[in-house]
Amino acid sequence: MRVLLVQAFTALDMELVYPLGLAYLAAHIRDRHAVDIFDVNLYRADPYTALEAKVREFQPDVVGISLRNMKVGMPHLHTDDFEPQQKAIQLIKRVAPNVKIVAGGTAFSLYSEVMMQRLPEVDIGVWGEAELRFRELLEDVEHPERIKGMYFRRDGELIYTGQPPGVDWKDNLAPVRDLVPHAPYLASSFVSVGIQAKRGCSLHCIHCSDTFLLGHRVRMRDPVDVVDEMERLVVDHGVRQMFMCDQIFNIPATHAIAICEEITRRKLEVKWSAWFNEHRNTLPDELMVALKRAGCGLLSFSPDHVDDRMLRNLDKNFRYEDMLYTVDVAKRHGMDVEYSFFLNSPGEDLRSLYAIVKFLAHARWELGGHLRLFTLLMMQPIRIYPHTRLYELAKETGLIDKDHQLVEGQFWNPGKLQYAVAGIQSVAHTLYDARQGWRKLRGTTFDSVVRE
Repeated sequence: MRVLLVQAFTALDMELVYPLGLAYLAAHIRDRHAVDIFDVNLYRADPYTALEAKVREFQPDVVGISLRNMKVGMPHLHTDDFEPQQKAIQLIKRVAPNVKIVAGGTAFSLYSEVMMQRLPEVDIGVWGEAELRFRELLEDVEHPERIKGMYFRRDGELIYTGQPPGVDWKDNLAPVRDLVPHAPYLASSFVSVGIQAKRGCSLHCIHCSDTFLLGHRVRMRDPVDVVDEMERLVVDHGVRQMFMCDQIFNIPATHAIAICEEITRRKLEVKWSAWFNEHRNTLPDELMVALKRAGCGLLSFSPDHVDDRMLRNLDKNFRYEDMLYTVDVAKRHGMDVEYSFFLNSPGEDLRSLYAIVKFLAHARWELGGHLRLFTLLMMQPIRIYPHTRLYELAKETGLIDKDHQLVEGQFWNPGKLQYAVAGIQSVAHTLYDARQGWRKLRGTTFDSVVRE
């Protein structure tokens, strides 16, 4: 069987993202099927013409399309990616009307029933981690009812086959990296080429949908296996900067330390970054030393707020004193840091907004140029996702209708503070455009995790 795996088109002004999920799928099916990966985003000047040409050339029996992202977040815009993904699916069905279209990916899994309703061209939907079940589906694509986690239609009725299990690392294969070139992604940004060390998140943030998709149980990959993949990226593909795309890299800290020590033991020359939790117990000095030795060039934090009252409202596992500790530990170990925050979160007032400004002033004073500022241009109200406690709260308070599908972006941005938010975003938009203009003048297309 000929299987074409497609990463659907996303926003024009976003960095490229290497199709890691599709690379995992390909690893599990290429021994039995002719498989190729096509990322529409590599052809941004004319994406749909390129996609049509690929479908005609490859002549697939099955197209697996990854609907990876639904949000578009920039200082002047925070909307959705549904329309370009819909257009890609409709094009595939028009060009190859007999092809089976199987949809999956993060966005599909979050909005699965809505997607199946709005996209009649999709024959089968796969919820959640699909590596093992997609292979099973291809063995008998006419009978998805035999496999858990499948959406399909029968006699006009949408059917779901029930919750599937997660994928254990011992059953997973290393992703196939030779079907898509890495160079365009490396030229896009330092976070574009990802690698996974774990799946799942033990935290309980009220706005986050990751635990719905991956669960609260953290499934850790063998550190040797993680570094094996990193080494193959360096040796076979010339990739020397990458991003650990775990939900949180340093929970547990012992696993993170083991990965760092394995990188150091091999003397692997690679630079990388990751998302880190802010609680001081997850950032021991032993980990910081190991990170620096292993080539981690940036600590990315997404605390979302600094005020203790707001952190409680968001059900965070840390407090303001921990935020101060992130500054202190980064300064002591000479690490670059970036922070991401939300605006007008539940319970926000001018005092709590000021707390963010005060913290950033302190961090800038202490860290100087080691505090990276770009993510601050992306501060937004919280987008409300389905299957989250924030979604339930938004319905209870009347902020959104109870039957809202949430594909079109809805945000927690009530009251008079929305005007302050609009002002902050206007300034951020101006600075963002100035930054983009400066980059074009310099011909800069690559953001390094390491200072030159």
